[in-house]
Amino acid sequence: MQPGQTIVGIDEAGRGCVIGPLVVAGVAIAAERLRELEALGVRDSKRLTRARRERLSEQIERVAARLFVKEIGPSELEENLTEIELRVMAQIVQESRAHHVILDLPVGPATRENFIRRLRSAVGHDAFGIIAENRADARYPIVSAASIIAKVYRDRAIERLRQQFGDFGWGYPSEPKTRAFLREFFMRTGQFPDCARRKWRTLARLRKLRLTFIVPP
Repeated sequence: MQPGQTIVGIDEAGRGCVIGPLVVAGVAIAAERLRELEALGVRDSKRLTRARRERLSEQIERVAARLFVKEIGPSELEENLTEIELRVMAQIVQESRAHHVILDLPVGPATRENFIRRLRSAVGHDAFGIIAENRADARYPIVSAASIIAKVYRDRAIERLRQQFGDFGWGYPSEPKTRAFLREFFMRTGQFPDCARRKWRTLARLRKLRLTFIVPP
């Protein structure tokens, strides 16, 4: 990477959630400032506390040349998530005009090359180097930075939803609070809130559960 060139790291937050948006973030930085980013001690956002992520996000914003945050709401998440991520990642690459792209790969190693080929096609040119790996957020500080930005923006979106609906946790199907909130809402109203992803298996199971209560034996 040469001085004057731009690097963009891309990652997402909220892919596996049943409530709230999917957030895809890109952090673009000049190659000569990459060491400044590394000096911040960025790492995979899942290994950081919320308070630490917030502090680091402010520092990342000061070092980065540009941030890209794409928030995709539940109503827009009805199709295959990989297809959605591919389109959004392509938008970030286009807007950043980066010379080098490093991203957290949303598919397995067997389909990596196909994903890269389709990404280049969606961008409309192939005049950029690319590294696409699973768990890239744990290996590349620029992707760790994108992971932090994505998680911070998603956490803020969830906080806004919690002000509206009450404490439902953080929207993951494994959380008892999230499952209890969805169950109670659906049993009471016969539908799910707009903040829920309606095609998720968690919701399908709750629909079946309600039927056992309203259909006579």
